[in-house]
Formats: sequence, structure tokens, C-alpha cells
Amino acid sequence: MSDVAVEVTDSERIDVGDGVSIPKAWDVTATGEAHVAGSIRLHVVFDEQLRRTVAASVRVDRAEEGAEVTAAALRDVRVQYLVAVSSMRVVEVTRRRGKAEPLSQYLAEVRTRTDRTYEETVREAVTLYRIAATVNLAPLKLVSEQLGVSVSTATRMMARAREAGRAVDLITRETHNRMRAADEGQARPHQVPGTQSGPSIER
Repeated sequence: MSDVAVEVTDSERIDVGDGVSIPKAWDVTATGEAHVAGSIRLHVVFDEQLRRTVAASVRVDRAEEGAEVTAAALRDVRVQYLVAVSSMRVVEVTRRRGKAEPLSQYLAEVRTRTDRTYEETVREAVTLYRIAATVNLAPLKLVSEQLGVSVSTATRMMARAREAGRAVDLITRETHNRMRAADEGQARPHQVPGTQSGPSIER
């Protein structure tokens, strides 16, 4: 298990929407990474054009005299993993009429709350989706895991959100149509293979 340290180098925060904010830039130092005999140093920034966090530079420092940085060691650097892990440490979420709270606190509250209305749940789904898109994680997976719903239910929530105008910048029309088609396909009864009009299996 690697040890990851984060130091914010540009504390100006960028509002990415739905109460989610992130600093402009930070440095990451990781030690103890498997197959990397040294320290990994990343400079991570929020890219305005891509609308997500990215590694602006990556460096590996050898651990001690007698060691060397090789091409094989560089290939073992998990850049995207370190970008995502560090990003989640600096994300903050501001609730309605509330104060900014660390992502870990926000997620803990999302997981433990059970009295949300459906519309409130959809709102949380949009926030979670935006967080995942910002830090380069799988959005529907994060929504599913944190809200305790299936991926197909998370898909329906995001489709509903886009139709209500809440996630238009997150989900393009093309992606929305694919999500709808996939969800409708799962909802349809499936014919038993090898039959023309035999019994169907409800999913």
C-alpha cells in the first residue's frame, strides 16, 4: 500500500457545479508503490478545457544511491490512480445554504442517510456523477456505490436529471440516448435462446 501525500500549491478554488469545488493545482508525492524503488512526484491541475483533473507532470526520484530509475519503473507508475486519489482528498462539497465540507464527510453522510425523497436522491446522484467526472472515476459506478442502488437505477436517475435540465453539461444527448436505450433493453423481457415465440424471462 503506497503512502500518498498532497500539498495544495494553488488554493484558488474552482466551482465545477452542484456545490463541488476543487483547487487549481496541487503536488502529490507517493512512496511505497509496488515495483517503483523511489518517490513518485506529480503536479496535478484542474484542466478547464477537459473539465477534469489531470497530471501536468510526473517525475520519479530514485530512493538511494545504487538504485536507478528505469523505463520499466516508469511504466509501473499508476498516474491516473494517483490523480484520482489525490483529487478526492481536495474536493469539497457545499450543500444548500451550508458550508463547504471535505468529500469524505459528504460521502459518509450520503451513505448513511435513508430518508431522502426520490428527487433529493436524483440531486445527490448528479452531485456524485459530477464529482466522479471531475476526478476521472467511473461516474455511474460511484453513484451506484454511494447511493446503494444498481447501475441501471443510477442510469435512470441521471436520465431523469438530464431531462429536467440538471445534467445537460455532464451527459450529452448522444450519451443520454445510449443510456436510455440500454436501460430500456434491460427492462424488456428476454426470449429464451433457440425459440421463435417461446416463454420469456423477466429481468
